[in-house]
Amino acid sequence: MPLISNKRAFLARALRFSGALALLERLASRPGLLVLTYHRVVESTGPFYSQVASATPAGLRDELTALVRARRVVTLDEAVALAENGFDTSEALALVTFDDGYRDNIDAALPVLSALGVPATFFLATDFLDGVLLPWWDHVAYVVNTSRTPILKIAGPSPLEINLADVPRAEAVTRLILAYLAHPEADERALRPALEASAEVAVDEPRLSRSLFMTWDDARALVAAGMSVGSHSISHRALGRLSDDDQRIELAGSKRRIEAELGRPVVAIAYPYGWPGTFSAATARIAREVGYRAAFLSLEGINSPQRPADPFAVRRLGVGSADPPILHRARWAWLGACGRSAL
Repeated sequence: MPLISNKRAFLARALRFSGALALLERLASRPGLLVLTYHRVVESTGPFYSQVASATPAGLRDELTALVRARRVVTLDEAVALAENGFDTSEALALVTFDDGYRDNIDAALPVLSALGVPATFFLATDFLDGVLLPWWDHVAYVVNTSRTPILKIAGPSPLEINLADVPRAEAVTRLILAYLAHPEADERALRPALEASAEVAVDEPRLSRSLFMTWDDARALVAAGMSVGSHSISHRALGRLSDDDQRIELAGSKRRIEAELGRPVVAIAYPYGWPGTFSAATARIAREVGYRAAFLSLEGINSPQRPADPFAVRRLGVGSADPPILHRARWAWLGACGRSAL
């Protein structure tokens, strides 16, 4: 993985120094809507999962400065109306989104957004803001990074033994994350006690969740600053793997809770995970039924007039932690110019 990332970064730098990136950015005025997905904006994630760090504050500033030169950044309401109208536009547009509701979104991202005059949308998982649940990926990272035991043994659906004396902590976290993702039918909440017992680490989830995620007052501050808020479900479960009744609870419950706290309608949801298998036709149907007007995925692509438009399948481009800002610029410039990502 690091080798691939280095090759991609090398290509991005080559594009810049050859002048090809500037040319791509001039050509990237492809009509349609480019949606960017960020998660955390931090210098360091500490003991928590590093791969949800999308940018540093300085990196975010550089990326958004380049973005506003290439495309007009719209609000969520504008994006939803565009989706409902089949992305019928002759403009090169962009929507900036943040998932989950991490506290650094308001501490680090909001000042950058406000300084640049860039509107953004924050998709919130209500259990995270309520301080009752730590995301499973952050739970795994915290346990591994704070454990003092030499050997981790996990029974679960994918039996795993990791010698922490020989394996770097970041690699151990990655192995456990991949083991979790390899068995989507497993209940990750049931795996938490087993991991804690093996690592001899007691996790105070409410305390850690309150330290990691914004409060409802913070969410109200986002709205007061001109930002938009959408739903990211209640507990960030893969909706497509739940029963229709449980999907309805997640979709309707999060919508009601956010509306009650913020006093304004919630018109859109970003499906947790957002890749195929984590949502279904039933997910979109229920989302419509409970009052959403649009749903966002994690599938790459420009939402353009040429693409058959479905407001409940809006594509987004994820901004990853391992890549420098120049690579992010190259990725969305290529996507805007060519309609697909090659980096």
